[in-house]
Amino acid sequence: MRVNVPRGWGRTGFVVVIPARNEAERLPHAFAALAGEGALDIVVVANGCVDGTSAIAREGRTPLRVATIETDPLTGGVGAARRMGMTLALERASAPILATTDADCRVRPGWLAATRTALERADAVCGYVEPDATEFGALPPLVREHGTLEDLRDGLRAHLAALQAPAPHNPLPCHGQTPGASLAFTARAYRMAGGFEAIPCHEDRRLIARMAAMGLRVARPATVRVAASCRLEGRAPGGMAATIAARRDDAPRLHREIADMTQEIAALRRAIAKACAADRTWGDSLPAA
Repeated sequence: MRVNVPRGWGRTGFVVVIPARNEAERLPHAFAALAGEGALDIVVVANGCVDGTSAIAREGRTPLRVATIETDPLTGGVGAARRMGMTLALERASAPILATTDADCRVRPGWLAATRTALERADAVCGYVEPDATEFGALPPLVREHGTLEDLRDGLRAHLAALQAPAPHNPLPCHGQTPGASLAFTARAYRMAGGFEAIPCHEDRRLIARMAAMGLRVARPATVRVAASCRLEGRAPGGMAATIAARRDDAPRLHREIADMTQEIAALRRAIAKACAADRTWGDSLPAA
């Protein structure tokens, strides 16, 4: 393992960990989006890379300060990489806020400010992942329809839950995702929950679930957004690419799930309309289709 921490790194108070596995093509775009947010400390964990990922990470991009960890392939996959990056941040940076995204993702403008704002009243913030528009448009129509309905259904579920049990730290508009592509938390909350597990997938959901079970405040603001790749050949087992590929090859199941989701969406809309009618303080808060 080789670790490089540049002089002056770790002073912004906000560290972003990026696990990367052969991401030389996409990492520069991730850097460019983050650089648009202002000065940030970055940790790129180059996990068994055999392309130019490590060199690109070491070059960095102004105003980002980029530390790198270069390792042989980690048996714990992306979970191990995230954990390794967070450990470096805790040991070497003065960072009350820790965050993570993925090398094939681009944070949307305002991501940093919206995350900071959410953490003023929450212990952890889960961002909303939207698909890269160009790559999403290239997917089979049935897969696109399924993905669009799934996002709508999950958003309506989160909206109804927020109406039924309002939480000051998670106000509307909110969503229901828990993506490693955009997570942030206070260093205290991360330590309390034991950090990421060194596992190949679902390390993001498991960490946030532990935080919630401990009574820590988890927010899912719709204002914290990131665009993610829709490629069919991903880097992590069980990730978005694997999910999309599985859907593409199983049309009968997609048709059944689309029918079920359509019915559930109608029921959720009725429930939300009823909740808003019962409490007029919510006003017209039904999410758009």
